[in-house]
Amino acid sequence: MSKSLIEKGWFRTIIIIPAFFFFATIFQLLGIGVSALFSKLGIIDFSLADLETLDNLPAMTIIQYFDLAGIFLLLWIFMKYVDKEPFKNMGFEIIGKRNDIILGTTLGLFMMALGYAILQSLGEIQFSRINYDLSSIIWLLILFIGVSVLEETFVRGYVLKNLLKSFNPLISLVISSALFSLLHFLNPNVNYLALIELFIGGIALGVSYIYTKNLWFPFAFHFSWNFFQVIFGFNVSGLDTYSLIEFEILEPNNLNGGDFGFEGSYLSIIFTLIIIYFLNNYYKKFKIKNPE
Repeated sequence: MSKSLIEKGWFRTIIIIPAFFFFATIFQLLGIGVSALFSKLGIIDFSLADLETLDNLPAMTIIQYFDLAGIFLLLWIFMKYVDKEPFKNMGFEIIGKRNDIILGTTLGLFMMALGYAILQSLGEIQFSRINYDLSSIIWLLILFIGVSVLEETFVRGYVLKNLLKSFNPLISLVISSALFSLLHFLNPNVNYLALIELFIGGIALGVSYIYTKNLWFPFAFHFSWNFFQVIFGFNVSGLDTYSLIEFEILEPNNLNGGDFGFEGSYLSIIFTLIIIYFLNNYYKKFKIKNPE
């Protein structure tokens, strides 16, 4: 393999994708094995049927963090031996990023709360009950931290970072967001509208990275997006799990997102487009104040 080719950002992106799926498969299987072992020891309950939903939060969290460990190992290998850069160069600098974390968390909460309120007012959903379970909330918190860190480090921290070395920001953002959408292609209840929204969501998650080369806003926004989606009773990316607020969807459709969840709805697309416009202007001002 020529040295000039491996130095191309687009080529690094191509070769890491199959490696990503290989490492993810191996380490998820390890997580499943550990969950099964814990089940035999009576520590948790687990069966392979649990993989179809997020009902078994302890087991899914174990599997998620094995997956995270595997992908971090892969990224460490690539950063050290292919990119020849420190691992932290993907965007882990946290000093001065408090406002990014607050902004990302607030946007996810606001988006899901407003979506719930609008759908409730339109009669698309009907409130059932509050189902308070602190243990499940904590497990969800831990689980979605792992999900956001894994996906954002890979898609934004490595893929988008390398694409920016080969293409202009817009093309890089489009390609990385398309990959982000396709990573959810096999999720339950997925449809074309959900994939479009996940693509647009990828744009929203990547805008700040274009300007800051930092992952803390994407971490916070992605986590908040997932966490508050389930807290307000929606499925997350087609997967059903515990919710603090439980409601009934009177008629699944493209306005309420149906079985895929709020991110499979027209309303979510509208919200996300507005957020992209806001973030682009917000971080453009940041770039002017903090030029490289």
